[in-house]
Amino acid sequence: MDNLHPLLLTWPIFGQMQRIEGYLPEYEADLLIAVAAKTVAEFSESHAIVEVGSYCGRSTVVLASVVQSLGSNIRVYTIDPHEGELSAPDGGSWQTEPTLEKLRANLVDAGVSHCVDVIVKHSFEVLWSKPIGLLFIDGLHDYDNVSRDFLHFETWIAEGGYVAFHDYVDYFPGVKKFVGEVLSTGRYKKLSRVENMIVLRKQSVYP
Repeated sequence: MDNLHPLLLTWPIFGQMQRIEGYLPEYEADLLIAVAAKTVAEFSESHAIVEVGSYCGRSTVVLASVVQSLGSNIRVYTIDPHEGELSAPDGGSWQTEPTLEKLRANLVDAGVSHCVDVIVKHSFEVLWSKPIGLLFIDGLHDYDNVSRDFLHFETWIAEGGYVAFHDYVDYFPGVKKFVGEVLSTGRYKKLSRVENMIVLRKQSVYP
């Protein structure tokens, strides 16, 4: 019976996450864990969890750990060119070293590499044809990139599916502007927000 209803323990996930370089604090990761768990509970393995922007894998490990802990066969797809470009609050960007090898090593170290498909591309370069239960947008944070990342996958988000945006904060106005536009369509409703993480849910019946 226990194997049919596994418990989701968050503390081990936080422990794994803290060993990985990145910008996701525990209180925001807690929201990401919660929405990933709802995705696993509500959608079949034919659906995907898609992450745009993985950096060194801090949030990727969180998502994959939820899937693994709950015994789900849902796949996590993490999409990032791993060129080392990061957004800066002034609207520009700054350059660090490529992160692909760090990501792969961190997935192995966390024991979740078998749950994750690593796609080394920009979001708009990915050919996609699979329903999405959860889309997590955390790539470059200017308006053009956030909108492009979302719109490239929006058609595939299932009714009742979830979209999480990271860095929904005043010093990344492009994120706030685009999320406001998404909400104004009435096709999505705000589910929750914790600090700089906001989660929307796609409505089954549009106004």
